[in-house]
Amino acid sequence: MKVWLKRILIGLVVLMLFAFVGAAVFLLTFDPNAYKHKIESIVQERYNRTMVIEGDLELSLFPRIGLSVRKISLSEPNSTTTFASIDSARFAVAIWPLISNRLVVDHVAVSGLKSWIVRDEKGTFNFEDLLTQDAPPAVVAEDPRFKSDEVRPAPAAASDSNSVLPQPRKADFKIDIAGLEVQNGAIFYKDRLNNLDMRLNKMAVNTGRVTFDQPFDVSVTGNLEGARPVANASVNIQGLVKLDPVTKLYSARNLEANVKGVVGSVDVQTGTLTGDFQVDSFAHALTGSGIDLTIAGKGAKGTGLRNLEMSLAAPKLNFDSTAPLLQMTNFAVKGTASDEDDESYEWVLNTPALDISPTGAGGRPLTGSVRIKGKEQFGVNFRMEGISGTSDALSVAQVKLDGVYARANNRAVNFNLSSPAKMDLARRLVALSAMSGNVVLKDAETREQTIPVIGTFSADFLKSIASFKADAVINSGKFSFDGNISRFDEPYVHFAVGADSVNLDELIDNVSGATTTASANATPPAAENAKAPAAPAAADSKPTTTAVRNLVSDLMGSLIGSGTASLKQITYHGVVYNDVTAALNFTRDQLGITDIKSSIFDGQVQGDALINMKDDEVTTKLNFQDVSIEPLLKGLGVNPVMTGTGTFALVFASRNAPEGASWLTNATGSLEGEARNGTISGFDLTPVLADPAAYANNIEQAGAWKFDPAAKTPYSTLKTRLVLDKGEVHFANFSLLTDPLLIQADDNLAMYNLANNQFSFPGKFVTRQPVTLNQDGLRLSIKQVTLPFELTGSPDGAQLKVKWQRLNNSPLGQFVKQRKDKEAEAQKQAAEQAAAQQAVESETPAPPAPASGADQPASGATPAAPEAGTNGGNAAPGDAAPAAPASSGAPATGEKPATEAAPAAAPTPAPAK
Repeated sequence: MKVWLKRILIGLVVLMLFAFVGAAVFLLTFDPNAYKHKIESIVQERYNRTMVIEGDLELSLFPRIGLSVRKISLSEPNSTTTFASIDSARFAVAIWPLISNRLVVDHVAVSGLKSWIVRDEKGTFNFEDLLTQDAPPAVVAEDPRFKSDEVRPAPAAASDSNSVLPQPRKADFKIDIAGLEVQNGAIFYKDRLNNLDMRLNKMAVNTGRVTFDQPFDVSVTGNLEGARPVANASVNIQGLVKLDPVTKLYSARNLEANVKGVVGSVDVQTGTLTGDFQVDSFAHALTGSGIDLTIAGKGAKGTGLRNLEMSLAAPKLNFDSTAPLLQMTNFAVKGTASDEDDESYEWVLNTPALDISPTGAGGRPLTGSVRIKGKEQFGVNFRMEGISGTSDALSVAQVKLDGVYARANNRAVNFNLSSPAKMDLARRLVALSAMSGNVVLKDAETREQTIPVIGTFSADFLKSIASFKADAVINSGKFSFDGNISRFDEPYVHFAVGADSVNLDELIDNVSGATTTASANATPPAAENAKAPAAPAAADSKPTTTAVRNLVSDLMGSLIGSGTASLKQITYHGVVYNDVTAALNFTRDQLGITDIKSSIFDGQVQGDALINMKDDEVTTKLNFQDVSIEPLLKGLGVNPVMTGTGTFALVFASRNAPEGASWLTNATGSLEGEARNGTISGFDLTPVLADPAAYANNIEQAGAWKFDPAAKTPYSTLKTRLVLDKGEVHFANFSLLTDPLLIQADDNLAMYNLANNQFSFPGKFVTRQPVTLNQDGLRLSIKQVTLPFELTGSPDGAQLKVKWQRLNNSPLGQFVKQRKDKEAEAQKQAAEQAAAQQAVESETPAPPAPASGADQPASGATPAAPEAGTNGGNAAPGDAAPAAPASSGAPATGEKPATEAAPAAAPTPAPAK
């Protein structure tokens, strides 16, 4: 017995020696790097991905099986684009658990993990193929009753083959990881469906024991960075997580996530999410309890946001999109925000209880509200009550909206709308079949107009399309608005507007009431009665460098679409526009109005307009055909100084001006066209034609030119081209043809300054009929007279100067020179006579004063300046006196021009002596 025992022990020792020597030989001769290409080929065959192992594989057997590797990368499916890479990885496997068919990884340490996660336009992630589990191959037993070439019946399907959920394979092999550590990692995320581009840098991950389908502790920290949206924040997430990629079930208990930093337009000071969550990504279902979300921060630099506070509370939340199912208890969302324009925002949404499922629906009303306070006042309340039916056929007794919108000019719009609703949550259908309500317009004069509105609305959220139709009665005229909306993520609107008769004065604000000038901030009447001084502008007020925004422009800035308008009659500021049609296109802050057509002022107008709401830029091109000028000027708010019929083209562009500057500084435009067969009020050219020489003087002094509304000059043709630039109107071309005269401006020299109401108008008079001049019994007839002139000043007080120096060698110039010489000689003789008379009177006592000034002899007083056309008091018989002189006497040589106003009957300049 002892011998056999001794032999057994010796045999065991020998076996152990052989095992030890074999292990030593294996360690000395085994090269794990020989399997790198095998591993790479397996990955290529299984996933159609390329794995590259650049570093060496290092293997150890005692005390554990350990493996370390460096520089590993994995590509996208069927692509060379990198999906993930690792700088280094190290893990150890316990030996004894392998005996019981369990893989226990003692510890996994990864450094430099980088992964590029992409979600395409269809919502598919680029890692889903890695989580796909192949179905086990079907094993079909050979049936000896059939020959190899005969058709066999199909095998019976498994009893659970009709399940919509993926079926995990049962396996006895278990994976157990004692701990996972990731250092210096980075996750790059690009979502093409939602246009997101973000990354988590400097990522560190630490977990507890990771076991298949068992919860484990997770801690994740890193820096969240992004381009869309802009992000630069720190992230800290902790919780008890359970992952099951096969069934796509993920859960987190005691989750606490904290974010601090810039995310989008908010610089988050406090961002916390707590609660328990379970996500079924296959069914798109979410179950939560004790959910609490809190966000508090201020606006990021350059966003205009000042601060933001928001909270969400959901003690119980259950949502399943496939059922569909929606359950909420004491659900509440509320928030406040303010911006740098001192506007504040508030919003609330809550329901005590809501339960909608395939078997029934009910609950308490769902209510909400939105408030905006500042330059604009806006508030709307929402209420949905009377919920019944099922999730597939949901009925709502009443969906109600009521609110108000008000501007600083005290114009307010109140509205209230209600309708029953039908919904199919499974097919994502909503229909409001009987909308009804009122829109009430109010203004500062306590005027009030109620507009009844009826309509319908329906939406298919699966197809992202909605249609609407609304009819209203405005000023006893029918108004219709209908269309559709598509692509809810980037709304595209198509609409058609029609109306019988609309008075815009009753619907929109007066332009003057919406201005931001000092008059808009005038002291209220109560303050005026108390004689309180007006509050000065704040010294630290910031200049406005951007366009003035409002809710309408912000709404338009978020829409893309097109529409048509067909209005039989529009009245605005007393002007009636008939048969108005136009096409509208708007794309991100731009509104284009094309094919504008209308019958107006006994003529036609057509054109285009482009409005840039972001920068307050307006560009207009209009062509007027055979319009009556007088009502046109009245419609524009301009004094109707002209009559006749006009055809012209107008181009106008206005851009946002800096605060305190006039809009004219950034306005440009041109007006080119022709007017026919009318009159121009304010002056009469007949006296100029009667005696042009009456307007002569020695030094070309300017005569007063007064606007006289009673004076009119008929014309046959007026051709002009005006250019507006920086508040100045330049006359690039001006030609006025009347029966007696042709008036032409010096091209590009004549101009009118709209800011200070001053003009400079150099030009010339050209007579269209012979002019007859009489001097000392001589009669001179000139076939055509050209008088260069310059008209300067303002419309209320202008000065006319005739440029006689340019006519020295002409017959008229010679005639004027002779008249001037005779006037000068007469003045000289009168002065000598006055001096002699004064010398005689100084030697002789003065006679008693006469009873009245009428008895004084003409030779005893200082001679008055002779009237124009008298030739110094010695006018030859037959001389024609100038018609309607500006004053009884003109200044002598060297004196200043007379300042008396010209008679109303003849607004002509005073003739020279």
